[in-house]
Amino acid sequence: MIRKIGAAIVKDGQLLVVSKKKSPDYYMLPGGKLEVGETYLEALARELQEELQLDLVSATLLGNYETTSMLDTESMFLTVYITQVKGEPKPDNEIGTYKWIPIETQESPYLGTGITKFTLPALRKEKQICPD
Repeated sequence: MIRKIGAAIVKDGQLLVVSKKKSPDYYMLPGGKLEVGETYLEALARELQEELQLDLVSATLLGNYETTSMLDTESMFLTVYITQVKGEPKPDNEIGTYKWIPIETQESPYLGTGITKFTLPALRKEKQICPD
């Protein structure tokens, strides 16, 4: 099973999603795998810097989700943090592009299930509890 960390970065009611250069049509949360000895937040900060040149300001646990990796078809355990960052996204490393999707977005074969089945529903629920 793959263990990954994901960043739920929300701005103006939209979630930031990224696609890899090798799979430009498929979008996932920014983040990735932990390196040996890293904490979740260390890994999140490193991945955000490597992928999007963003600095981690704060992170609050949104939750954990077990699914199948969209690109690897392997079991995946995803830990997602609601993340505040500093800077504007600049795709780097293996990231090809990014886009903002409305929190109301429903399922799509081009969005990972970690987004459509867990992160977006959890963010919608959070918004009902703590409206802007």
